[in-house]
Amino acid sequence: MNLIFTLRHFLKAGYYNGHRVHSPNIFNFFKYVIFSKEKFDYSLAENAYTTLRKNRDNITVTTFGAKGGKTKDVKISSLAKKSSSKGKYGRLLQRTANFLQPRKILELGTSLGVGTLYLSAGSPDSKIITLEGCTSIHNLACESFTNHNVNNIEAINSGFDDILEKLIADNQDIDLVYIDGNHTYQATMDYYELFSRRLESGAVLLFDDINWSKGMSKAWREIVKDSKSIVTIETARMGIVFLNPKLTPKHYCTRF
Repeated sequence: MNLIFTLRHFLKAGYYNGHRVHSPNIFNFFKYVIFSKEKFDYSLAENAYTTLRKNRDNITVTTFGAKGGKTKDVKISSLAKKSSSKGKYGRLLQRTANFLQPRKILELGTSLGVGTLYLSAGSPDSKIITLEGCTSIHNLACESFTNHNVNNIEAINSGFDDILEKLIADNQDIDLVYIDGNHTYQATMDYYELFSRRLESGAVLLFDDINWSKGMSKAWREIVKDSKSIVTIETARMGIVFLNPKLTPKHYCTRF
């Protein structure tokens, strides 16, 4: 965790419950997504997470991204605890998908599929394409999707860089991208440039773990300043980018 980023974030954070947000679209996003008081059914993802946390079996995993190139045996329960999109940020994923109702969702970093299930529950009619480099983790996620009778997810076992260009070319109607893998400065900037350049103008990008390292914090600061990022919303952990040029340009830093 980048402690300097965290301190800076909380010193400047505001816009609680959408206060002082003048753009109607962004105000609604604050009201109905970030600080929603509506009751949602989060049981799909959270039941899957509970099942994974109880699984004491070992699997052999290969890491990719910032800590790539390592192979080790881990308990599935430990992997679920460390790597799953859960809690309030998992629920934020579900509410985001519910609010946007995207035609297609792309997720970089399936992990065990908990975040994927939050997205699926939020927008069951959306097609979700999710990428995971580690075969054993990919297989576990697919098993979870099958066990929970979810059929709007296409799970692909592949490194991101091996497939992204073709994937974007074949799926120009991706409206929401959730980036939760390869937490390095260069990879984050490369993904931002690719998506901001190739996706349609109304797309929304979610960057997880913007406070994970100095490199991630630096990448997020540069994304915020880039002219293609029309509206950006920053929480302590997640950065949200709206590419819609019809919106009024603004950066919002909020406590969540």
